[in-house]
Formats: sequence, C-alpha cells, structure tokens
Amino acid sequence: MRWGNSTIVRLTLMLVLAQVAALALGLTVIHRFTSATILSDARTAAEVARDDLIDDYRQLGLPGLIEAIDYRLKARDDRNFIVLLKAPDGKRLAGNLREWPATVADTAHWRQRSLTREGATAAEPMGVVTARLPGGYALLTGETLEAQRQLAEASETAFFYALAVGLLIAALMAALVAWILARRIDVFSRAANAFVGGKLDTRVERDETGDAFDRLALSINAMFGRIAGLVRELRMVTDSMAHDLRSPVSRMKARLEQALGRTKDAEAQAAIAGAIEEADSLHRLLDTALEISRAEAGIGRDQFTRFALRPMLDDTAEVYGPLAEDRGFAIVVDAPTELDIFAHRELLMRALSNLVDNALKYAAGGSTIRIGAHPMDGNTIDLTVDDDGPGLTSEQMAEAAQRFVRLDPARGGTGAGLGLSLVETIAHLHGGTMRLESHSPHGLLVRLALPIAAERHLS
Repeated sequence: MRWGNSTIVRLTLMLVLAQVAALALGLTVIHRFTSATILSDARTAAEVARDDLIDDYRQLGLPGLIEAIDYRLKARDDRNFIVLLKAPDGKRLAGNLREWPATVADTAHWRQRSLTREGATAAEPMGVVTARLPGGYALLTGETLEAQRQLAEASETAFFYALAVGLLIAALMAALVAWILARRIDVFSRAANAFVGGKLDTRVERDETGDAFDRLALSINAMFGRIAGLVRELRMVTDSMAHDLRSPVSRMKARLEQALGRTKDAEAQAAIAGAIEEADSLHRLLDTALEISRAEAGIGRDQFTRFALRPMLDDTAEVYGPLAEDRGFAIVVDAPTELDIFAHRELLMRALSNLVDNALKYAAGGSTIRIGAHPMDGNTIDLTVDDDGPGLTSEQMAEAAQRFVRLDPARGGTGAGLGLSLVETIAHLHGGTMRLESHSPHGLLVRLALPIAAERHLS
C-alpha cells in the first residue's frame, strides 16, 4: 500500500494540524482565563483591604488607622499583602513599602507596577489601588503578583509539554485513521484491479456495518455484477458467432479449392485463389477472436508450467529467422540462460510470435529486431520485443491495442487489428501487463511485465 503524495496523507496532515490548533487554542484560553482570575482575585483583595482601612480611619482616626495597619501586617498570614499610608507632606507613616511610587497617583484604580517592599533588595510585580483620606492623607493597598508570575511560568511550561504530548497523540490518532482509510480503500483498489484484469467474479469484500464504505461496496458490487453479466452475454454472442462461422468458412474454402482444381481458366483460377486467401484470413481472424475470448475467460490457466524462458526465445528467433533475413532484418536474442517462469508456454510463444511478426511487417527501414527477457526484481520478468523501424506516435500507441484497429500509415498491409489485443490479453491471463514505448533513437518497444510465479497472482 503506497501512500506517497496522496489524498490520505494530506487529510492526515490536515487532521493533525486541526487537532494541534484546537489544543493550542484551548490551552491558551485556559492560561489567559487562569491569569485573569488570579489578577481579579488580587484586585478584589486590594479593594476590600482599602475599604476596611478607610472604615477604620473614619471610626478610629489616624492613630487607629496606623494601629490597624500594623496589626494587619503582623497578624496577616498572607505575605502578599501590600499597604502604605503617607502624610500630606509625603512622609511614610505606616506600611511595608519603602516609599510611595512616583507613577501612582493618590487616587488611582488598579495599577500594576514593580515596587520594592521594606527590607527587600529587589522590586516585585504588584497590583495596587489608592485612595485619598480626609486631612490630606493617602492610602495604598495591594497584592504582590509573584504567584501570578509563577503560575504564568508553570502554565507556559505545562503548555509546551501538553502541546508536545497532544501533538504526539494527534499524530498517532491521525496515522491510525489514515491506516484505516487506506486499508478500506485498498480493498476497493484490489477488487477493481482484479476486475479490470479479467476476473469478472471479483467483488469488494463487505464488512456488513452499513457505513458509507459498506454502502459503496454494495453499489460497486452491483456495478461489477451488471458489467460481468453484459460481458458474458457479449462473449457468448461473439464466441457463438466465431465458432459457428468456422465450419461454413472451412466448407467454403474446401469448395473453392475443389473449384480451383476443376477450372482451367486463368482468370477464374486467380479469382478463386484470391477467394481462398480471403477465406484463410477470415479463418485466422475467427481463431484469434476465439483465443482472445478464451484467454479473457481464464481458460488455459490449468496448463501453466514452469519452464526455461531462453529456449523459447531461441525457438521464436529460429522460426522467424529465414523470413527476417529475406526482409533484411536480423533477430537478436538477449536473455540469461538461467531464467525460469511459470506460464502457459504455447500462449506466451504465440504472443512473442505476434510481436515479431508485427515488427517484420511494420518496421520498414529497420534492420534489427531484439527479443529480450530480464528479471526486473525478485517477482517480475521484463519480456521485450523492439525494433529500429519508424515507430509510433503517442496517439497511435494509445490506440494500437484496441481490437480491430489498424493504424495507417504505420500499420498498413493485411490483418484484422487483433494481434496486439491478443498479446495484451495473454499478458493479463498471466497476471501481467503490456506497454508500448518509443525506442531510442527510433523504433517501437513492446514490454510485457510478467510475474515469475504467476500462480501467486492468479489465485
């Protein structure tokens, strides 16, 4: 199962990014909410302390206020509490700040500043509120924000750890989802490839869950069944026609041969000889059509055997050697001696013979036809026939394997346009493929990629 630059990979990456973005957004919201809550609590504490001390001043006067401040500083367990009372001349009267901050007015709402407590050596982040008292006195109350700072640092650390763990979990979950999707899609792909390869009884395996994939499998299986039924009906008609026509053609040829032996007229003999030649062509056409139909139906797989490939290539070159020499071609075989294949020997030789015969007919101006066989990897053999003739254009190569298609001017002469179609069908019967390529610098290369152990591909 190859993913590569696939839709599944892109969807997986999008899923990971979406999950990470959602996690980051959630952690940021939590961090901001927590910080805002702590600041709000500190502000409320500072305002409550301010209001309480103002009430003490109103009830007990200045001495009572100073005593209340000292009492709160001594008795208060909260070491974050900040308070300062100054006289109208700016003199510090009570509190735990060194001096009144120059940047804070006598009447100010919540302010955040870095201030230094009495006895401390460094400034600390603080939040303070102030109020002016009768008589020109000023009161400052507040809370240190050290806890908020520590929480912010802890929150940032936790944010990155949570983000890293979340990223890992999101990646694992996305990979799992991608694997499940790829496995389900691979079931459809294998079934489609097998169906295209001629196994018309192939159906997509269902899991009976009723989900979208199961409904898709049901629809595709219905489509496969309909196509298979139409193909079988078409094959039945064509097979019947081809089979039924062979006898009349044979009888017609026999009568023409009898007539040829009885007539003495030269023109009549020439006409009858031409008719006999056309009957032979029609007979070969019917035989080829039947072979294609049988190969597509899988007939012949029970005759697969293991044999050495090089002797078969040598036999093909020997059979066509004299004809090739008459037409100015040399047939060269390029294949290792030790190369076995599990295949239908007669059909595979028929495919090679068709390719060599095509090269002899249509590679006008060429001089060499090469028959080659080499292992591509541990499971596939690359069987090739190439020539140095004029070759085909890309448009012609796309049409060449279609049935009853004859390409002009590159494909002239006699023939019904079934040769390459038969070769491709034989390749499919073996679980392989046929591909046409341009041969450098010119010419045509026909490549058959065949599995070495075809039984593993046909089960």
